[in-house]
Amino acid sequence: MQRQARVVVIGGGIVGCSVVYHLARAGWTDVTLLERQELTSGSSWHAAGSLFTLTQPNLAAQLQLYSFRSYREIEQESGQPVGFHLTGGISICRSEEEVLAHTALQSACRRMGIESHFLSPEEAVRRCPILSPGRMAAALWEDEGGHVDPASATQAFATAARKLGARIERHCPVRDTRPRADGSWDVVTERGTIHAEYIVNAAGLWGREVGRMAGIDLPLMPVEHHYLVTEAIPEIADLGFELPQINDNEIGCYARQEGRGLLFGAYEGRCTHWSKDATPADFGHELLPDDLSRMEWNFEQAVGMMPCLAKAGIKRVINGPMIFSPDLAPLLGPHPALRNYYCANGVMTGFNQGPGVGKVLADWIVEGDPGLDAFAWDVARFGDWAPGAFTEARTRYFYEHRCERGYPAQEIEAGRPVSPMPIQEKLAGAGAVFGFSFGNEHVNWFAPLPGQCDTLSYRQPNWWQPVADEGRRIRETAGLMEFSALAKFSVEGPGSAAWLDRLLAGRLPEPGRLSLCPMLTPRGRVAGDLSVACLAPESYLVFGSDAMQLAYQRHFRAAAPPEGVRIANLSSALAGLHLCGPNARDILAQVAAGDVDNARFPFLSAARMPVAGVPDVIVLRVSFTGECGYELYMPRDREARVFDALQAAGAGHGLGLVGSRSLMMTRLEKSFPAWGLELSADHTPVESGLMRHVAMGKGDFFGRAALAARPLVRERIATFTVDAGADAVWGGEAIFLDGEPVGYVTSGGWGPAVGRHIAMGYVLPDAWQPGAAHEVEVLGRRRAAVLAPRPLYDPEGTRMRG
Repeated sequence: MQRQARVVVIGGGIVGCSVVYHLARAGWTDVTLLERQELTSGSSWHAAGSLFTLTQPNLAAQLQLYSFRSYREIEQESGQPVGFHLTGGISICRSEEEVLAHTALQSACRRMGIESHFLSPEEAVRRCPILSPGRMAAALWEDEGGHVDPASATQAFATAARKLGARIERHCPVRDTRPRADGSWDVVTERGTIHAEYIVNAAGLWGREVGRMAGIDLPLMPVEHHYLVTEAIPEIADLGFELPQINDNEIGCYARQEGRGLLFGAYEGRCTHWSKDATPADFGHELLPDDLSRMEWNFEQAVGMMPCLAKAGIKRVINGPMIFSPDLAPLLGPHPALRNYYCANGVMTGFNQGPGVGKVLADWIVEGDPGLDAFAWDVARFGDWAPGAFTEARTRYFYEHRCERGYPAQEIEAGRPVSPMPIQEKLAGAGAVFGFSFGNEHVNWFAPLPGQCDTLSYRQPNWWQPVADEGRRIRETAGLMEFSALAKFSVEGPGSAAWLDRLLAGRLPEPGRLSLCPMLTPRGRVAGDLSVACLAPESYLVFGSDAMQLAYQRHFRAAAPPEGVRIANLSSALAGLHLCGPNARDILAQVAAGDVDNARFPFLSAARMPVAGVPDVIVLRVSFTGECGYELYMPRDREARVFDALQAAGAGHGLGLVGSRSLMMTRLEKSFPAWGLELSADHTPVESGLMRHVAMGKGDFFGRAALAARPLVRERIATFTVDAGADAVWGGEAIFLDGEPVGYVTSGGWGPAVGRHIAMGYVLPDAWQPGAAHEVEVLGRRRAAVLAPRPLYDPEGTRMRG
């Protein structure tokens, strides 16, 4: 075995073999895959191999479409048949509510070029004769559905990789991974040690154990999963064509033809975790004892939809372990705590996603950038709060609730709270309904009575009117919002200004000022939407999305801060409050020892000042609502004191408590784009309207060359008002012009001041036409939409500056 490799990939399932192949295809042929036993020895060999493309989020749909289309190519390239069956796919809707869910999914997938259409029950039975038409309201058909043979597909990627020059070592367990000072790795095996520039952990069921070798604890947990294969079924054996892939989401089941029978799988109502602490080192091509009683309910419900199952004999039962992350999505990308260490773990539907995962990870390694917004699957979306009890609770919840449809703005309670805010009990007593992000609780809205929670709806839920009322309070008097859930970093020391100036695309603020500074990817796309406050020379505070804090740290490391520059993550150390509205200044003036007069503390000012007797509160004059606003940051143990003082001072000024949903609605009236919705690595600053915050003339900065070399504008950000009536616009809806899809909605809501439904999104450049007859597809109906060339509320920005 060789002693040197540019990349070592650990794990020989479909994911590991796809990563090796895509690296070799990109020209990185000095790649070695290490497999502890035979290829497919973990979860790959017993997978069902089902394929579909209708899914969310957008990243999943895009990569599953890539995976689906790659199987024919890899079959030709490798010369290895993959057992690819193009059958189409049918998703059963048993209720009108499920029809709504699939209608929203259909619209969202138009962005990826994934088309589908609804079938009546009678049409569905013609496509899939084993179904019972009386049990369904409708069905959604997709052309690009089918299945592959798991072992053959894995071997095809391995064969193609070998042809390109990559090496695959079987029966070569990894015993340790040891980092060197230069960021490279020694990979210790039973056959010797390989020195590698990069490591990829694609170890599947053993991803936790391989991660622990490097000193990281990945949030992964294995669960048992059943499917069965029937004997021949006459109704199937007599068909002259192959049945489509069948998904029956409302009962958590899937089925496809296997020979002359059916392969039938179920997500049981009781999740059974397996080997919670560590996957046994000697586990290989084995199965777990089956317990069909766990899928009895699913099977009984399925028999009503597929009566032929009632008399079918069972040929074999598969109960095998699958390893899941807390949200059942993969953990991909460079681990933020390590150098040159990439993860490709927790890929639940390996054959749906494995080829796409390999493509993204290879691009990430070779180009330093995945080439798209991959954060929904980024390993950095979980912090050290996630492993253990949280992962166990979340995997249990998502497995057991696979048959429950997801709703817009839905919050999941499982595993919470992880990190309550200091004033959580005070807020709960006032009726706060909480949300969750990166381990942190935050207030979504305030209910009239404590203890209320969200209703779930594709239309307008119970919080719609209370949030609109909160928005009007912000516009008319003042609102106070708990605002701790942000990423917060201090950057200090000699050279801080020069280093930040190269890292960020915006112009840095002078002492006492604040500026908005995008951070770019190597491809010139938006990696972060940051606020930077300068409190003193060479002393900065950087604020951004709380969920992105580990991804930000990864960017900071890539930009190589020089010796003397000290970066500290203060996200959990500092609590925050946001005061906004036309009366905000008068309220703050009563409790702040500093001067907050507009002449001395104008818009985009930053200072430390005593507030309510708490020294050195960081006060920023900024507002995402478009009103006069202040963000205040202080040690967590001092938040209650400042909160109480502001409430007391605001009693005569119409101050009321507000949540983050009112913030998101008021920013729509201002056409302010939000991170993770309008702003992501999918778009450049030109496309997303951020060029006014980019200082192209200041000199070189990270991503500048790529941005300057990208004159092509693929899409353009846009704001619309929509005639949605009693429905709601959430995000994902397709935008039409002259009957043709020309864009998609990224976020939507209600404008509390303008009294209209508002949608933000992207359209093709030629479709950015004020006055044209645009439409937004809301729950299957195209609703008239008007493109707003300027912000709908206070377009000159006089209120937030005044």
